[in-house]
Amino acid sequence: MAETIPILEGRDLVQHYKVAGNRTVQAVDGVSLTLHEGETLALVGESGCGKSTLSRLMMCLESPTSGQVLLEGKELTALRPAALREHRQRLQMVFQDPYASLDPRMSAVEIVREPLDNYGIGARQDRNEMALSLIRRVALSPDYANRYPHELSGGQRQRLGIARALALRPRVLIADEPVSALDVSIQAQVINLLADIQAEQRLAILFVSHDIGIVAHLSERVAVMYLGRIVESGPTAAVLDNPRHPYAQALLDAVPVHHPRLRRRRTLVAGDLPSPVNPPSGCRFHPRCPLAVERCRSEVPALRSLSGGRQIACHLVSDSNN
Repeated sequence: MAETIPILEGRDLVQHYKVAGNRTVQAVDGVSLTLHEGETLALVGESGCGKSTLSRLMMCLESPTSGQVLLEGKELTALRPAALREHRQRLQMVFQDPYASLDPRMSAVEIVREPLDNYGIGARQDRNEMALSLIRRVALSPDYANRYPHELSGGQRQRLGIARALALRPRVLIADEPVSALDVSIQAQVINLLADIQAEQRLAILFVSHDIGIVAHLSERVAVMYLGRIVESGPTAAVLDNPRHPYAQALLDAVPVHHPRLRRRRTLVAGDLPSPVNPPSGCRFHPRCPLAVERCRSEVPALRSLSGGRQIACHLVSDSNN
């Protein structure tokens, strides 16, 4: 990819939460991400690894413990709410649960029109037609315009959420598990819709998912997250065809082989995901890694750049041991 200013960038993001007993949950612990115009970056990992927390940080829905979020080179994390609001038009989110993210008291057209009203987009008398145009764009019939969320199916509600997110013509869309609650046939329709809209509008999409098949179809790059940290990232084809970090290998091992790119591997992982309240020392994956050595237990591996746009956080991997 050409060396340009990323449209969205997270730098050394940390998010720690204080919990009962004066303990600290290390939800995100030193993550950096870049997203460029028109590309999809997929963020994958087990449940509880910090993907959703990181997406909320990138959306500026939460203030990080430390680190920065930049939109088109402008730091957002230091802005007051009134100043941050000016940038919200360019940064929108599609949530995992379409029902919980929509106001049940509003009709479909009111839900889509609300961002236009809030930002004074277009003439007041034209906003209903603008909202109806967006409803049609996400392949919903205008007949649904006066229906309420409870009168729509899950897929229809998610399309409505996408229409609302697109109302302000954002530059970046953050999609947090947007199809995980939908039937498989409806998932494909929503994913194809996102791909079509991205191509039309040159949207940058941060796509949070645990579904490797969807990631293979939709994204140009993928970042693998484990217990609050990125352990591997790179072009999607390279990472899926030849994962280098033992955790990325294990994650792909668990995928049913229905996608031609995903070969069955045999990296065995023991045990459950450790608690982010008391993460392991050194490499956080070492208690479950079949290849761990003493260095892995004591020294945190840096996320190092390798050839081909790859980044790996593993003491045992280098360009010389492909």
